[in-house]
Amino acid sequence: MKFGKINIVIGAIGLLLAAIGGMALGLTFDKQAIKNGYHMLNTVRFYFRDGHSHGMVLCLYNLFFGLIIDRMSFSDKIKKFGSYMAACSLILPMSLLAKAFAGVPADFPPIRNTGSSCFCNFNLYNFIRS
Repeated sequence: MKFGKINIVIGAIGLLLAAIGGMALGLTFDKQAIKNGYHMLNTVRFYFRDGHSHGMVLCLYNLFFGLIIDRMSFSDKIKKFGSYMAACSLILPMSLLAKAFAGVPADFPPIRNTGSSCFCNFNLYNFIRS
């Protein structure tokens, strides 16, 4: 396992952290999200929830990618590129969480676009190449 090891490690650690974040969101739901019998979702909680949900999916993507990349018939250069792009896709949930921890300022830099483009670049590259 030459190239996929980092993706498996990042995916497993990220899944654990995202699961802990999901439990924290669930345990504080009644206290934070219900006011006078109405469901209220403030913007900070929205970004925490998005960071959790995107983190879970992209960590599973990294786990799956790490398990299969060494069995693929690509060159070592492409395998290395794909491994880094899959790992960098986690910039998206990390930036959503960073924005939530910062209090959702309007002038927050759009770094989440970097994570989503890393997710798409490798897939698009292989589609064009084949």
